[in-house]
Amino acid sequence: MTSTVPGRIVPERWASRVTHSRSLAVVEWTLLAFLLVLFAFKGFLPAWRTLNTDFPNYYVAAVLHHQGIPLDRAYEWTWFQRQKDHLGVEQRLVGFMPNPPICAAPILPLATFRPLAAKRLWLSLNVVLLLLATWILHRVTTLSWRRIFLISFLCIIPLQTNFICGQYYVVILALICGAYYARVSDHRFTSGLLLAAAASLKLFPALFLILFIRKRDWRSASGLVLGGAVLAAASVSIFGWEVHRVWLTEVLPRASRGDIIDPYAIQWNSFATLWHKIFLFEPTLNPSPLFDSATLYAFAQATTTTLLVFSYLVVFGSDCTEHTPALEWAAFVSLLLLLSSMPSSYHYCVLIFVAVVACDSVLKKSGWRAAVGVIFLFAFACAPAPGVLGRFLLLRRLIGNLALYVLLLRRANVGRSLRMRRGWLGAAVFVIAILTLSNWNSVRNRSEDFARRISFAMKGYSANNPVPVGGQILFTSMLADRYGAVALWNGRARNLPFADDVLAVGGSARGSDAYLEQVGQQSSIFRLPLSPSSPRPDLIGEGESPSVSPDGNWLAFIREEHARATVRLVETGSSQPPRPIADVQQLLDLSVGSDGDLIAAVGPLSNPHLILIRHISGAVEPLIRITGPVRYPAVSPDGKRLAFSRRESGSWQLVVYEFSTDAEGQLTHASCNATSPSWESSQVILYATDCGRGLGLNALARVSPSQ
Repeated sequence: MTSTVPGRIVPERWASRVTHSRSLAVVEWTLLAFLLVLFAFKGFLPAWRTLNTDFPNYYVAAVLHHQGIPLDRAYEWTWFQRQKDHLGVEQRLVGFMPNPPICAAPILPLATFRPLAAKRLWLSLNVVLLLLATWILHRVTTLSWRRIFLISFLCIIPLQTNFICGQYYVVILALICGAYYARVSDHRFTSGLLLAAAASLKLFPALFLILFIRKRDWRSASGLVLGGAVLAAASVSIFGWEVHRVWLTEVLPRASRGDIIDPYAIQWNSFATLWHKIFLFEPTLNPSPLFDSATLYAFAQATTTTLLVFSYLVVFGSDCTEHTPALEWAAFVSLLLLLSSMPSSYHYCVLIFVAVVACDSVLKKSGWRAAVGVIFLFAFACAPAPGVLGRFLLLRRLIGNLALYVLLLRRANVGRSLRMRRGWLGAAVFVIAILTLSNWNSVRNRSEDFARRISFAMKGYSANNPVPVGGQILFTSMLADRYGAVALWNGRARNLPFADDVLAVGGSARGSDAYLEQVGQQSSIFRLPLSPSSPRPDLIGEGESPSVSPDGNWLAFIREEHARATVRLVETGSSQPPRPIADVQQLLDLSVGSDGDLIAAVGPLSNPHLILIRHISGAVEPLIRITGPVRYPAVSPDGKRLAFSRRESGSWQLVVYEFSTDAEGQLTHASCNATSPSWESSQVILYATDCGRGLGLNALARVSPSQ
């Protein structure tokens, strides 16, 4: 059979193929046009018009550095929010957790622009980098431009959220594509350097070192290690050591196990959050786990990690020569997402590299059916799932990526006889045992303060800075749109009438007045009687972090002036304005006793210590008998004891000190933080705890020093 084509006669099956090819091209162009319009109207344009999180997090850090303000306390939620308010950035909530300090570096050139203008410049750069990534993918594969763009924009939700949030994952995608291009061009050292740049922004690309060691690719490994060392040194040089020490010792350990921003929310689509949800109890965030067992959690997490990593190492052996780097790299990037403790939707932008490179590779070796499988699983992980389907498939990103990873391992193993050596099995058992022990140690004692929790219907993300005022408990709460002041009485909470952020509160069990720090472009201290009539607050003066003596007679607060902190003090019943007591460098926290003398935490964050400030003379005396890195002092009502927090192994533990005997009693012991103590009475301490919760996103608890 033949068919006539203008100018020539061809076999009918050829004509059918030409027609099919043209029809497929029309379908692909139509779908690509739809995806581009969808991205423009649901991703790029909303991002262009609004600030949104997460870009302001990086922007605020960059502006602070540009203004000469150290970032040492950038990982304290309320401190960072205060700086944002002072800068006038129009974003409801900000937080630098858990980004490495160098994440602020790429935004430094934009620090002189207004926030939205800076974000628009950043979005423009992201468009350029996305085009660069597709150009590289076109160079390293045989796929047409049309299909590379089609696959890329099937990554609907990740690209949309990356642009709306102003995140770094298009940058990381471009760096991974560049590293792969350098690898196939045999510029292996450059490949390692580019991955080091990606790892400096988000840590997971650093795990490429596992691949390089397994393949004995020492040039790539040396580029990754050397590049990482140079960038780390540059980051310390730019931002200082203190903020890096906090990140390395206090933030990174918690982030690596998923203890950041509700570790039980399976919407994170990670095994870490899945095992949190199934095995770990928390009174408010996860009151009904399937099995309440820290041991099972530790074992499940260790086993999952080990099986994922060892499956890759066995399939892509160091002596394996028949594989091109395509499947090795594609499977490894997929593996990195599976190992991430809390990957957001925008993390999956890097799956564009996986889908394009893997599709090209399996199309050459296994045919179009395998390539369709890759695209389907990629789209399943990255496409939206509306309505009931979205709620039913909360783990679709994890499921889709896991299935894609398994498919790539199977494609890599086609035609090979895979043998599991006893050495591999023994090594896997050993690693599982070590990781189980490490995981168990990280959650040991986590439930220690669950019975101490103060129960109420908490509507915010966290409750901080609890103080007693009369018969009520006053605290600050991170709400959906701001930080508010909340008064708790008989288990019922009411928000106090402040429209702007309230970042610190002070009060006394013997008084009825609350003292609050309201923050706009400056911080101001207000007095508010906690009565049902809720009268208008009275302005005390400019300042922050109010502290009230246990008898209610003294108010102290901090006022920042010319990069120095001035301690201000006033008698609460006096008509006199607050008077400066002392200028203190590196002042962190403050407590005032019933005699008017003050105890403050001062010094670098790596080693803060306590000092005594005499209110009459302003003389400063070190409290040398209290050792170690200590913060958050609180003098007891009888003046005989001091509650504070001491840092041990990266966590802040609650301690009570007896002045007369120098005796200490540690009240908490878990790998989490107990901070901001205050005395509800001589026998009861209120404090904030993030045990079992996200880092710094606290609940309230009370404990007796005699326990």
